[in-house]
Amino acid sequence: MKGFRFGRAFCGVLAAFLLVLGGLILPAVAEAEFQGTQDERYPQVIPADYIEALARERLEKTLEEQGETRRYTIMLSRKVQGMRCPEGTLVCETELPKDLRYGGLNPVYVKVYVNGALYRRSICYYELHVYGQMLVAARDLRPEQLLTAADVRFEEHEVENRSEFYLEDPALVVGRVPNRVIRSGSPITDGILQNPVVIDNGAPVQLVANYNGVKITTEGVALQKGRVGNIIRVRNATSSKILRGRVIDATTVEIL
Repeated sequence: MKGFRFGRAFCGVLAAFLLVLGGLILPAVAEAEFQGTQDERYPQVIPADYIEALARERLEKTLEEQGETRRYTIMLSRKVQGMRCPEGTLVCETELPKDLRYGGLNPVYVKVYVNGALYRRSICYYELHVYGQMLVAARDLRPEQLLTAADVRFEEHEVENRSEFYLEDPALVVGRVPNRVIRSGSPITDGILQNPVVIDNGAPVQLVANYNGVKITTEGVALQKGRVGNIIRVRNATSSKILRGRVIDATTVEIL
């Protein structure tokens, strides 16, 4: 009898346990059935190719808006995944979070909105290379070397810095000097050239000043070397007063 009562009690506990377990499992199963499959919950698909094309179009449009007419290449650096979206009206927008970087990676945001609300954002990375016709060094050029037309040649070269002014006219090179070594084949930019030294330290110069429309000239001495356009210190030969002036040419300094 004791064994029978124990068996009945055990069966009762087991039945209660199964009821509780069933209460936990059945709602979860019902909820999963209610949610449906992934295809049912996210029936709309934006292909990866479409996302990449939108990002590329944004880059090309930005180049056009900035007036870029030189040859360029755009290459996808990292593949993106397609995007599943819920039911609703889809709108895609693109954004460049940074200024264009020539010769480097450019991220492009592709934002997806569902019924007017931001759903997800995908990021495409493109390498941008721009090429233009420009002057390059025909040979290694030394600092302070007076340049001639024979020192440069015209060819297509990659634009390494969008903000640099790449020279295309030999007339802008002739008579100037490099401020550093320029290797053969390197582009010639305005920033690496300067005017030659025309006044040496201790050289006699003519000092010119304008006071109320009256031009006054006197003799002076340069206290430092200077190029056309430089501001240098000079000494008035008559009064020995130290002044500052702008170099006009090899013999003239305009007092400031």
